[in-house]
Amino acid sequence: MSRLIQELRNRRVFRVSTVYIGISFALIEVSDILFPMMNAADWSLKALVIGLLLGFPIAISLAWIFQFTPEGIRRSPKSGEKQTTENKPLTSNVIIIALLTIIAVLLAYPRFSNSTAETLSSENLLNSMDSKSVAVLPFTPFTKTAEDESFADGMHDDILTQLSKIAELKVISRTSVMKYKETTKGIPEIAKELGVVNLLEGSVRRADDQIRIVAQLINAKTDEHLWAETYDRQYADIFAVQSDVAQKIARALKAKLTPKEKSYIEIQPTDNQEAWELYVRGELLWDADIIERDSIAVIYEQALELDPGFLHPYTRLTAIHANAYFDGSGRDPRPIRLEKARKALGRAIQIDQNAPETHRAQGYFYYYGSRDYQRALEEFSIAQTSQPNNSDLLAAIAFVQRRLGQWDESLENLQKAVSLDPNEGNKVRQARDMAHMMRLWDLSERYQGQLSAIHSGNEPETEIGWYYTELAQSGDLEKLQKIHDQLMSRFDPKDLTEVRVMHAELSRDFENWLDIEMSDTLGSYWTIGNLMQLTGQFEKAQSYFDTARIEAENTIKENPQDWEYYGELGVSLAKLGKIEEAIESGKKEVELMSLSRDRVLGVTALEDMADIYRICGMQDEAIDIYERILGMPGYLSSNWLKLSPHYDSLRGNPRFKTLLQKVDTKSAL
Repeated sequence: MSRLIQELRNRRVFRVSTVYIGISFALIEVSDILFPMMNAADWSLKALVIGLLLGFPIAISLAWIFQFTPEGIRRSPKSGEKQTTENKPLTSNVIIIALLTIIAVLLAYPRFSNSTAETLSSENLLNSMDSKSVAVLPFTPFTKTAEDESFADGMHDDILTQLSKIAELKVISRTSVMKYKETTKGIPEIAKELGVVNLLEGSVRRADDQIRIVAQLINAKTDEHLWAETYDRQYADIFAVQSDVAQKIARALKAKLTPKEKSYIEIQPTDNQEAWELYVRGELLWDADIIERDSIAVIYEQALELDPGFLHPYTRLTAIHANAYFDGSGRDPRPIRLEKARKALGRAIQIDQNAPETHRAQGYFYYYGSRDYQRALEEFSIAQTSQPNNSDLLAAIAFVQRRLGQWDESLENLQKAVSLDPNEGNKVRQARDMAHMMRLWDLSERYQGQLSAIHSGNEPETEIGWYYTELAQSGDLEKLQKIHDQLMSRFDPKDLTEVRVMHAELSRDFENWLDIEMSDTLGSYWTIGNLMQLTGQFEKAQSYFDTARIEAENTIKENPQDWEYYGELGVSLAKLGKIEEAIESGKKEVELMSLSRDRVLGVTALEDMADIYRICGMQDEAIDIYERILGMPGYLSSNWLKLSPHYDSLRGNPRFKTLLQKVDTKSAL
């Protein structure tokens, strides 16, 4: 052994090993820093590490056989032959010392970066934020009368709307700042939570036709008052005041205001003050999302009775009626509902076809009314150029892009919407779900944490998300059991029906699963029939499957375009052994809701088709579709396929096993 060690030293194998390990470590550290900046694929760093590991024995073998000298490469000396360090320039002490220095610097870099991050955090991250970012805090009424409270809320919303039209500003949406209406938090803390540098505070009072508005713009980092002014005006001048405030804030923040933006800010939407007040009331209720949209529609209609030429209410009515219709899958799929949307949109186009509000309304009409996603995207994009800080519009663009299969662009716009409205639960929930569908588990978990923080961990519907996050990431039943038990200890079981059903299914507690389904309206006839089958109650199962078939057929008769029920019909027929009819029904669903029509719902239709094939015993056809689904964004995950008893019939299929292994390998990379 001593002779071998001496030979290794003589051939400089130890030096080569040291240099190789040093260079490898340096490469890995540099790559770990640079790859994220270059948007390199997630597997790039792992591939580099694997390559370096495979190269190590090769380097050792070459070091044993060859040597590098100033004259070039030559064979290693015979045993016992002395070599000087100078003859080995690539493994000299100078090289080794230089490598050790580089490694020390690279090891210090993360600590330095963390220290910098901590410093930024201690300074509320304001140095790293956009200097032109601003949040408008809820205005304070001079008196606590209902009139002043309403006026303060309306003025706050109006000024926010005006500021959001300026492209060079980053303006936080109203729904995210309303939580600070009666806060005791200081300016720096609020700015940090909202991710802005500047805050606008204001106080208002209205007495008959006279108004007083006091506003001040504060830099949260320096506590410097960048601008302040008091307005004593008549109520008729309210639009001029709003315009003036927006323009002076832009100047104070050195934001360039284009001529188009200036003219847009100075537009007076209506001459009728009562109509304007009704519209603002509707907008406040819209943002608060506390009453049905149809109730808000009544308020907009009242505004139009006072001013039939008022554009804004028509655009809101278009969105309300089109959304209710949503091509047969909304709350009110009657053609008359779509006609109401078309009529309101037509009136808006007559008043001003070039207004961004009109383009936004057209986007909603094409999105909800006809699923013409490409035209909807075009209209939303036109509107967004004049409303760059409208988080609702950015979210709408993201939802349309998602249905067109433009997933990366969709996620980017949805993240922008969340950055402008970080406390709005629905946008954060959508971002979480988007990341989940794209199988970006870390990002999905981050948004789940943000959503929990918004609701202070007290909303069962939100906290259930932790169960789904763990299921997607690990599929570990022990961890899922722990989350399930924690939820059950904190909330009323009636509020956890969804996760209780899910856990009973994954843990194969069929009796409990059946009890939950039978005692709650959640269960469908098909689901209960399937459970009857799993618990050995075959005759009852067939009865439930037949009832599910009848229900689906009746719905299809009423609305032949209701694509979802073709899937339910197909599954029911498959369970009843009517294979040809089941496959025909499944194909009809895929035809009505194809991927080319809708990339989100199209995946759902494909999954129904795969389930029909699976139930019919056509395993290869089913696996073909599951493989296709797992290759695109969607909710189906490999862990679900592994755990759910629905797929037991495929577990012995070699292709199914290979599919799950392939998906796991991709996830690991």
